[in-house]
Amino acid sequence: MSVSGGIGHGELLTALRLLSRGRRTGALLVSTSFATAAVGFEDGGIVSASSAMSQKLGEILVEKGLVKRDRLDAALWVQRQDKEWRPIGRVLVDVKVLPEDVVALALEEQVVRVLDDILRWDHGTFRFEERPPAGGDPVRAACSDLGKLELKIAFRPTAPAVPAPDPA
Repeated sequence: MSVSGGIGHGELLTALRLLSRGRRTGALLVSTSFATAAVGFEDGGIVSASSAMSQKLGEILVEKGLVKRDRLDAALWVQRQDKEWRPIGRVLVDVKVLPEDVVALALEEQVVRVLDDILRWDHGTFRFEERPPAGGDPVRAACSDLGKLELKIAFRPTAPAVPAPDPA
């Protein structure tokens, strides 16, 4: 079953709910004229989210005071040296900079921020691509339940909808 459409009038939230209830695995790719985002699903749970406009996981960890900039930079160096790519969360756990539960909570924060952003976009498109689960041993967001994530988004401080850039 194909899941795709235009952003607006709740279609994106409906698609997220459909993918969750359908226990789908893959990526929901969302795009507008000014940004792109991806929401990763595994067996219906949201396991990751990223956007060109949102903070990366490492930046969130530094912002929250959970890791110092020099330790993050060292982990990023390790990530670049690896023969096989690993997400930065996995690197931070593997080199014993942070425990997995802390990284999982930060990933959850990243997912909430990205969902909060993309659900405010007022135009654009989305499409779901079936993909196998991520290989290796990635760290997963602490909460992958869409209903609980929706509650976290609802109680975040309100921000204005992201306007389209001026065509100038």
